[in-house]
Amino acid sequence: SGKILKANSCFIDMWNIPKALLDKGDDEALLKFVLDQISDPQEFLKKVRRLYATAEMAYDTLTLKDGRFFERRSAPLIIGGEAKGRVWSFSDITDRRRLEAELLKMQKLQSVGTLAGGIAHDFNNILTGLFGYISLAKEQLPKDHPGYSLLEESENCRNRAVGLTKQLLTFAKGGAPIMEDISLGRLVEDVARFDLSGSNVLLVFNEAVDLWKAKADKGQIQRVVSNLTINAREAMPNGGHLYVTLENAEVQEGDVPGLHSGKYIQVTMRDEGDGISSDNIERIFDPYYSTKKVGSGLGLTTVYSIIDKHGGHIGVVSEPNKGSTFTFYLPVVESSQPSDPKQLEESGVLRKLPRKILVMDDEIHVRTIVAKMLEQCGVSVISVPGGKEAIVEYKQAMESGNPFDCVIMDLTIPGGIGGKETIKILLAMDPQVRAIVSSGYADDPVMANYAEYGFKGIAEKPYSKRKLLEVVGHVSK
Repeated sequence: SGKILKANSCFIDMWNIPKALLDKGDDEALLKFVLDQISDPQEFLKKVRRLYATAEMAYDTLTLKDGRFFERRSAPLIIGGEAKGRVWSFSDITDRRRLEAELLKMQKLQSVGTLAGGIAHDFNNILTGLFGYISLAKEQLPKDHPGYSLLEESENCRNRAVGLTKQLLTFAKGGAPIMEDISLGRLVEDVARFDLSGSNVLLVFNEAVDLWKAKADKGQIQRVVSNLTINAREAMPNGGHLYVTLENAEVQEGDVPGLHSGKYIQVTMRDEGDGISSDNIERIFDPYYSTKKVGSGLGLTTVYSIIDKHGGHIGVVSEPNKGSTFTFYLPVVESSQPSDPKQLEESGVLRKLPRKILVMDDEIHVRTIVAKMLEQCGVSVISVPGGKEAIVEYKQAMESGNPFDCVIMDLTIPGGIGGKETIKILLAMDPQVRAIVSSGYADDPVMANYAEYGFKGIAEKPYSKRKLLEVVGHVSK
């Protein structure tokens, strides 16, 4: 008949049933109150009526309008051998569903990451050769030559190409951020103000006075803030406010999906834009999914992957025409240990170069361009395609009394011995070996923790001649 004959206190609390409604004893009003909370009440009633005509066990999931999920089970109530009604039980499984959704996102990213990492690795090798040759060709021409400006424009395209591969590598399987101790406040504010400059969106920035330091990759977090700021700006074509708040947060287990209990920095970015529809909000972090007419569809996927690989979490709350709020969490610095300064990236002075270098790379055009770059600076270069050949050359040079001053090794050699394995053998032969790991792939923690594996520096592909010389100069000093 549609009456709820009896309900325990847990059911009452789950459905937020007011005491006044229970005391009133109005069965129709009580049922309507429950049905009004269900996303599809008619389908719910249809199932209920069908089950009362059977002796079936039943199990399904209800979706509520407020975003919660209830697991529903039903069994016939048998008294004296006859069915006298049904017993229903409800469990709130909202947290479980959210965790399942997080796991699904991670699985999607892992799947596309394998493909993206492989593409980016090959593409970076091509870019290393392409822009290396352009750089060398430009050096052969006077600045007033008609071809000089064309080569310069070609080099300018490099930043866009490198930016795309960096996005691919950011969520490629296993890519690890290079961690530093960072004061987030200034970084976040500077990036947001820069990306809003010239627009009609006003930044409202608020930072906790005692904000903890974050353990993070500075470049990757800049990319996160930039992507979220640009998204907010595009969501407010007629202007508005972007509210950015940084505060300390002590998270308990289960408070935030996927986060362990501990201390985090909570960054909230709220706009007054168009908002996101319920159809799109579940997919906004998916690779290559975009509602924009332009763009790669990698922006928010990259953001999600960066935060995930930092051991953090990002979520979004939004409604159409009511704006969007992105909130992400980053782990804090647990100790006061000084961070490892990225001197090789920040140095603008070319140091004294070594006289003899061994280059190991499976791509012949990479070996050729690296050799040309170094030889133009008076360095003697021997290049080999793999680890086996590198070991032989290094050993022979040591025995001849004319050893190598530095070794540049590709991390990944398909079908051969890569840099990770080769460095172990070289260290056994010569504990003083000065080696640089070079790669265009982010599938190995070696690039983030190169010193732990015996390397003295890193050279991320594609690199310019100046960048290469800076790294070599730093390692060889």
